Amino acid sequence: MRVLVTGGAGFVGSHVVEALLARGDDVTVADDLSTGDRRNVAAAADLRVVDISDGDAIFRLLGDFELDAVVHAAAEASVVRSVADPARSERVNVRGTENVLEVAKRAGARRFVFFSTGGALYGDTLICAKETAPLRPVSPYGRHKLQGEKLVRASGIPHAILRPANIYGPRQRGDLEGGVVAIFMQRWREKRELVVFGDGSAERDYVYVEDVARAVVAALGRGDNGTWNIGTGVLTSVNGVVDALRTYLGEPPAGVRYAPPRSGELQRACVDPAKAARDGFWYPTVSFVAGIGLLIAEGQLG
Repeated sequence: MRVLVTGGAGFVGSHVVEALLARGDDVTVADDLSTGDRRNVAAAADLRVVDISDGDAIFRLLGDFELDAVVHAAAEASVVRSVADPARSERVNVRGTENVLEVAKRAGARRFVFFSTGGALYGDTLICAKETAPLRPVSPYGRHKLQGEKLVRASGIPHAILRPANIYGPRQRGDLEGGVVAIFMQRWREKRELVVFGDGSAERDYVYVEDVARAVVAALGRGDNGTWNIGTGVLTSVNGVVDALRTYLGEPPAGVRYAPPRSGELQRACVDPAKAARDGFWYPTVSFVAGIGLLIAEGQLG
């Protein structure tokens, strides 16, 4: 299969690229390297450095491609940056999605997999949100991802929309918003204190990146249109993240400091993955504590 992966030099996208190469696909990566790293891109993939929001550039580089499928993982994924610069968020997450859909149409792609978001769409969840739960995006990022979903559904291309929980795993950067596991592990490595905002009771659904890559491969193999949550349905508090690290590493070298809570942060965000399992194409396989063990084993603390 000939597959284009946008954002394929990034944390999640690079794992998707490796999963596709492992099954023998011909993979092209489109990434502007603003947050990704060319070192993340497997040698067997064809890297094209391009900003997806620049229509002229992306059509010039990719407009004559023939593709079987597109995995659209490129995004301005920071909620904080989307609030500070909503125009950039819209340019990348809405106009960029329009451009990638047009590339897919010109290339004759028969499948389009779109990375949406879970927490930024569902908001605080008393119970793990099903795909039918009310959508309450409050940030520009969440609103623009919702617009992206609508564009994908209106495109006429057979598609799968994935709404992931909090993804963690190898290659996640500790200097970007949204990756508390990566942030804590980086601070642990640098022997700096771990900073917990609030009392540490805020809970998230953490899903291991290789499980997410499996979901993409499975979604490419389907022929139906649909929207699926990709998570574990299991909540872990920030204190629980620290405890999971303690399981393998002992006490943090510089201790833990509790700081005032940050305004606007969700207290409880969780997605229900039952539909994906019920539809027979995906379920999570890596528990959170086991995933932390895999990170330690891969030398993420150097």
